[in-house]
Amino acid sequence: MCLNDLCKSISCQCRASPDATSAHLSLCFRMENSMGAETIREWQEELDKNVRPVLERLMRDGTIFDFGVYTTIVKEDEGVTHGYWFEIPTLPSLDSALNALSNLPTSEIGNSSLKQHHFLFRILLRGSRSASGKNGIFYVNSTLTQPGKRDDWREWWDKYQKPMYEQFLHDGWITSYEIDTGEVHTMDAGWVYLAYVAPSLEAVDKINNAFRIRVEKRAPEENQAINSGLQAIAVAGSHRDYMARANSYATK
Repeated sequence: MCLNDLCKSISCQCRASPDATSAHLSLCFRMENSMGAETIREWQEELDKNVRPVLERLMRDGTIFDFGVYTTIVKEDEGVTHGYWFEIPTLPSLDSALNALSNLPTSEIGNSSLKQHHFLFRILLRGSRSASGKNGIFYVNSTLTQPGKRDDWREWWDKYQKPMYEQFLHDGWITSYEIDTGEVHTMDAGWVYLAYVAPSLEAVDKINNAFRIRVEKRAPEENQAINSGLQAIAVAGSHRDYMARANSYATK
């Protein structure tokens, strides 16, 4: 498999607002693959050498407004090892970005990929601050909602989680956060995803401590009510986390 083939076999999309939190919907495309242990470092280097410059150019000319190239930190058996994402305001912009990536040379390392997956998400909510960097953290929290209860999950999240993430953004602990759902349903339509980018593991520690302190300060009855509310919405046992090193990232 080559980078050209990856780009031409796309069937995913996601939408988000390019400026702060907004009801405006835009798109996010994500490519993930699994590499053998002997090619993990080489593929990371190739993504940095070939894919990153294309994404940077697309961001400069306004085709995309957010991107990242990442390597999994917490690995699963036969799970994702690498990926990249970019966010676009329209489907024609998606086409332009994929056409630019399709001009990359054939990759022998890419051809050795054990498996690959493309996602197209619709971004329902997005908050960001203009930033770019290397060696950040890309974190995704996934939850499967019960049939017909995705909007209830969003109401629960807006009430109990959103104020925290707005504060994290203000304090510089994250550079962006967003709520995604599948646009092209290569997954159950009930899945919802919280994704954020942090500049460092130290920032993630601060985020986790802030949530711990908040729980400790609330009365037990309030914590129980919040947890019960989530249990009535989410499919039991469906919660998953994903953590990766954002080798390079940028957002407007």
